[in-house]
Amino acid sequence: MTIILTSPAKINLFLKLEGNDETVKRHRIRSLMVPVSLSDRIIVAPSENFSVVTRGISEEIPSEKNIVFKSFTLMEEFIGRRLPAMNVVIEKKIPTGAGLGGGSSNAATFLLFLNEEFSLGLNIAQISEVAAQVGSDVPFFLYKSAAVISGFGETIQPVKIPRYDGYFTLVYPNFTMNTALAYSLFDQLCKGYTILPEDFGFAWDDEHIFNDFESVVFDYLPRLKEIKGKLVDLGAERVFMSGSGSTLIAMTKKQEIQNHICEDLKKECTVHKIDLFEGCFRTTSDCF
Repeated sequence: MTIILTSPAKINLFLKLEGNDETVKRHRIRSLMVPVSLSDRIIVAPSENFSVVTRGISEEIPSEKNIVFKSFTLMEEFIGRRLPAMNVVIEKKIPTGAGLGGGSSNAATFLLFLNEEFSLGLNIAQISEVAAQVGSDVPFFLYKSAAVISGFGETIQPVKIPRYDGYFTLVYPNFTMNTALAYSLFDQLCKGYTILPEDFGFAWDDEHIFNDFESVVFDYLPRLKEIKGKLVDLGAERVFMSGSGSTLIAMTKKQEIQNHICEDLKKECTVHKIDLFEGCFRTTSDCF
């Protein structure tokens, strides 16, 4: 039987770099990540041999180098037994190298599928153990919720956020930004790290929507800074970068402005109207 899975992208509403640990060569972060409606499809069918095919991107990725293949083998190691072979087709809609976590989401979605489909009986903490070995962003996608990510990405606190009375437009400039390079540029150019207070909340304002990578990435990719300026000129209330780039998110109060942005930029960028996952929102005025 063929099974179809939905694998969502994420955006970072804020992203703070809080330090660089040279002993493990990793950065401490704090970020509010939110799953969004843009998603890949993962089609799974029985097969004699395990294989992964990715469609929708120009790069051809061998099965054994695909993050879903890595998830499968690590899950087998974790449970100590072989799982049935299958053919996996990933239909990509989420741009790669764009700060949207598409590959990490594919891995997490597939791990959750394995646990349910083969009645492995693992709880979220156990699946997270496997997910953390696959990649630092993978555990976040297991929760299907907005969450504050901290440390090296291993600490995940699901939260609810206030609703935004407006519209979100995802603008991918059709070029990528290498994550390792973004960290390297920040280390070279930053004047020191600052740490957010533990009670740092979230509201839809300039104080709470930011990305520490923006300044160094914009210097490296001036075209991206130009696109942000254009989005502001077109009427976006706020524009911010997701992850280490290169995707920008434009927030607008009016749908007409969103439509105008999409029409104006569709020839030079990949543009998607997106929603935040319904389960991300809180229903009271309490702080998260």
